This record gives sequence, structure tokens and C-alpha cells, in this order.
Amino acid sequence: MTSPFSYHIHPVVTAAALVAAALYPLVLAGAWGHRARRLAGGTGRQPYPFHHALSHLRRRQAVLFYTGVLSAYLALAWPLGDLARHYSVLAYLGSNSLLVLGSTPLMLAGLPRWFFAEITRRRLIDNTLRIMTRPIAATVVFSTVVISSMLPAVVAVETTNELAWAAYHLALMAAAAVMWVTALSLLPGLHRLSTYGRVGFLFVQSLLPTFPGIALIFAKHSFYATYRAGAPAIGLSPLADQQLAGAAIKGLSILVLWTVAALILAKASKDEEQGRDPESLTWDDVEREFERQKRSVPAEPNL
Repeated sequence: MTSPFSYHIHPVVTAAALVAAALYPLVLAGAWGHRARRLAGGTGRQPYPFHHALSHLRRRQAVLFYTGVLSAYLALAWPLGDLARHYSVLAYLGSNSLLVLGSTPLMLAGLPRWFFAEITRRRLIDNTLRIMTRPIAATVVFSTVVISSMLPAVVAVETTNELAWAAYHLALMAAAAVMWVTALSLLPGLHRLSTYGRVGFLFVQSLLPTFPGIALIFAKHSFYATYRAGAPAIGLSPLADQQLAGAAIKGLSILVLWTVAALILAKASKDEEQGRDPESLTWDDVEREFERQKRSVPAEPNL
């Protein structure tokens, strides 16, 4: 019998991670060049110096992004991805938590704010994100996807179908991105959550998905037929595996989200002590609001 910890190559996951790593500087350079030409009033498509574009990227941001890519690879490849796919609900929910609470926010933190302002300028993208990043909408999107990922029927489909596995993990990261964009106020504009609004929002996100975790902890039998045969191979009974998974998902979500909330409060306090506005606006915020107002005014009919 094959060991649960036998090494397996994951070509699709590996290729996706390498593509993301390679495209990161290229996409940022292209976005900065487009931004620079737009602000300068240029209309041509002349190339923009690559090294000059990347000079506007901080080393810390690059480290965060590549750490996020690496953690996403570890969540979906050997050994955690293999255990999540075939052996353990603890590994499955641990993998999902790493994507939601680690990989996604790290990759978002690795993207400069001007990049978000530039790639969301189109009306369709801006309007869609404005709706989805409202606190209630973001909470519904995030909680629905995260909680549904714990349903036994969904897990059964995911673990037996390669396409469903990939699609659901993409959906999971997309829902996490909506939540983190809202919590970190990454979408430019004047109407953003205040410091205490963001803290409250993160507090709510930490509680809603933990209710299924409580159900897993206090369950009297295993819900996941997928892992009943695999759990003993890693030294756990199916029920113990499920209970540990419930405790882990509950503890990790509270630990990470409350830590981020504390950091937001600490930064706001430090800004106030140094005489800075913790909720200061940037030119991108003002420009985006002007663009929205302009779009909302109906054009005058030609006479």
C-alpha cells in the first residue's frame, strides 16, 4: 500500500505557481507604464522602461507576494495537498485555511495600492467590486463559499474530480480576496470602512465560519465518507480526525483575523500619536470618486 507521505509531482500546481511568480514583475511593470502614460496625458503605446517601473515596487511587497505563492503551492502540493485530497479532513481544512488566511492576504499585500487603482478603473470591474466589497455582501460571499467547502457532499465531489478540485479552490481564493480587499480597504474611493469598521468586519468573519467547526468538534460520528478509510493510515480515527479539524479551523480563523484586527488598531493608534490621519485619502481615492461621479451624470442630448 502506498504511504500517505509518498512524494508525488503536481505538474498543474507547480506550473501555476511558476507562472504566477514569473508574471508578477511583468504585470506590475505593464500596469505602472500604463499608469505613468495616463497621468502624463500620453495616448501612445510606446514601451515604458522595465527597470523604472519596478523601482516603484518595494522589496517587502515582493517578499510578501512570493511568500503567498509559495504557501499556496504548499497548500495544494505534496504533502499537504495529497493528504487533503485522500486521507484527512484535518489536512483538507488546514489546506483551505492556508489558502484563505495565508496565501491570499499575502499575495494581496504584495501588490501596491496604485496597482489596485489601475486595474479596477474600468466601469464594469469597479462597479462589480463596489457591490461585492460592501460589508454585508462580502460577508455573504466569504461565509457561503467557506462554509460550503466544509459540506460533506461538496468534499466528496472535490476529492473525486480533478476539475472540481481546481475550480473550488479558485473560488475559495476569490471569496477570500473579496473579504480581504474589504478588510484592508484596497479598493480606491472615498467611502471606505473606518478603522473600527474594519476591526468589526474582521471580528464577524472570524465567527461565522467557525459554527461548522463547532459542529465537527462535538459530532458523534464522522461526516466525511471520503476520509474514513484514509484517516487510519495517518494514525487517526475518522472521528478524531474530524474533531481535530473542527478545532483547528476555529482556532486558526480567530487567531489570524483577530491578529490582523489588532495590527490595524495598533497602526491607527501609532498614526494618531504621530499626528497623521489613520484614514487619510490618496489621490487615487479622489480620482476614483470623480470618475464615478462623472459616470453617474447622464450625458446631455445633442440638439
